[in-house]
Amino acid sequence: MNTSKQINIMVALVFAAVLAAGAYTLWDPHRASEARDRQLEKTVDRGAYLFSQNCIVCHGDSGEGGSASNRLKLAPPLNRFDLQGKASQGGSVDAVAKTNEFKRVFYTITCGRVGRAMPTWGQSQGGPLNDEQIKQLATLITEGIGWDISKDYAINGAEKFDVHGYGSDNIRLTADIGDSTTAIPLSDVSLLSKGLRLEPEDAIENPNTPPAYELMLITDVDKTAKTVTVQRALGTTAAVPHKAGIRVLKPPVPPEPPAITGETGTPSCGQVLQAAGPTPTPAPPSTQLTISAKGTAFNTAELTGVANQPLTITFDNQETDGTLHNIKFFNGKNEKAPELGATDIAAEGQYTLALAPLAAGQYYYHCDVHPQMNGFLLTVEGGGAAPAAATTPAAAETAAPTPAASGGAAATATP
Repeated sequence: MNTSKQINIMVALVFAAVLAAGAYTLWDPHRASEARDRQLEKTVDRGAYLFSQNCIVCHGDSGEGGSASNRLKLAPPLNRFDLQGKASQGGSVDAVAKTNEFKRVFYTITCGRVGRAMPTWGQSQGGPLNDEQIKQLATLITEGIGWDISKDYAINGAEKFDVHGYGSDNIRLTADIGDSTTAIPLSDVSLLSKGLRLEPEDAIENPNTPPAYELMLITDVDKTAKTVTVQRALGTTAAVPHKAGIRVLKPPVPPEPPAITGETGTPSCGQVLQAAGPTPTPAPPSTQLTISAKGTAFNTAELTGVANQPLTITFDNQETDGTLHNIKFFNGKNEKAPELGATDIAAEGQYTLALAPLAAGQYYYHCDVHPQMNGFLLTVEGGGAAPAAATTPAAAETAAPTPAASGGAAATATP
């Protein structure tokens, strides 16, 4: 082979290599994106399964909340846009807000909530779930795309996980029943007992169309006659006729879990109920306010600011062991009120938060990771003396605070 041919072959090989590299460069981001999507899909799927096995008893099959699902009344809905980092339904995702919500959900599941019905789930705190499982649950909640999967697992089970849900017993209605029938004939009563609940499957098909949705409470079981005596229309559901042959599900009975008190054993994540003590004398009103956190407690349960002027909050996390805290303010008496602003959930350091002018009134604040850390920001007219006594929480209901301006809060870290 002469030199000219060798050169031409080498040029062709180099050209082919350049083309291949270019093609790979163009294809690789797409491949990486597909891999991330597949990983997210798997994570959400596992989170949906875990939710169906551990969380539906309080929060409902689709995270719709205890009240909406006739489960534990105080359990909040989790299929909410704010937990997905959105300011409104259908709005765009704020990446920072979503990250903070992920942290908040993760630590709430891990630690439980002191003084509330949310138990501890993290293995590090004596619960049943490891960190990876809690991450899968937090991903399900903050992505908001797996609730139908969770409901399907709850009703039909999850064969790929070798575990079946409460619909797998295949109990069926053996005769038509009217809306006042209390003796319910079933194909199998061997797995039923007093106190369990029944849910005709047609209720699942139309969960949001009254009066198709009905729950029944078993008050007696006749194994010889294969019938159960029931209380009809449990909770907010309505009694309606049902046809023979439909499947009858066994929704789990919601427990009344004990609140975490911190009074026995090792408190979860250092949470303890703060003992009642003398109310400290409020500091004079100011537009520059400081609050610190240490030992999972704020140094004060009351801040006094000047009404109708911008406020700057300096939050000092004094923990030296990596414990995460933040401070979040609400436009009302509790965490159900609209959010006014919050610092990032973060470890040791000082962080500042700017709040837009607020009318005279009372504004609740807490730490997202440890909600028992809480208090009230009182805003008063002028810069005179602070109120002689702390305003009671009920006062917030009569106050008419002005919401902060749109985007009126910004958190920044101080080096």
